[in-house]
Amino acid sequence: MRTDQRPEVAAADPSHIEAIVELAHRRRTDYRDHAPGFWDPAPDARERHRARVSRILADHSSGLALVARRGPALTGCLLAVLGPAPDVYAPGGHLAYIDDLWVEDPADWWASGSALLDEARPRLSALGAVRMVVEAGGHDSPKQAFLWRSGLALASESYQAPLR
Repeated sequence: MRTDQRPEVAAADPSHIEAIVELAHRRRTDYRDHAPGFWDPAPDARERHRARVSRILADHSSGLALVARRGPALTGCLLAVLGPAPDVYAPGGHLAYIDDLWVEDPADWWASGSALLDEARPRLSALGAVRMVVEAGGHDSPKQAFLWRSGLALASESYQAPLR
């Protein structure tokens, strides 16, 4: 795949659901090795994710689903949901929580990842979000570097450990 060519980005539609679910499943499987127990998928993870994507597609006012493509090939996806900040903070409005931002090839963050974020920013703002919060695994250096170089600032880190 040529990752130097900027992909086309569009709003996801029901025909994209399976490709989004499979891409997210592959990336989450990669994450699992880095924090077993935390990133372990639920037995019905694909079905739950399929339902989540369907809900976002059905209610455009509550979130955003985008796909990046080169020809027929899906190169990345972005899913965001709008929600309030924790009540001890006052960012000035709703946050866009992006916990699904994936690219098919980690070498493609600059083309596909940039195209997705560039398209998402004005759309999320139009939905009323004042800030976006993007999830990245602690081990995912390519994604972290991409986000930092794209102007996002590290706001927090999470550490986890089993209790039993």
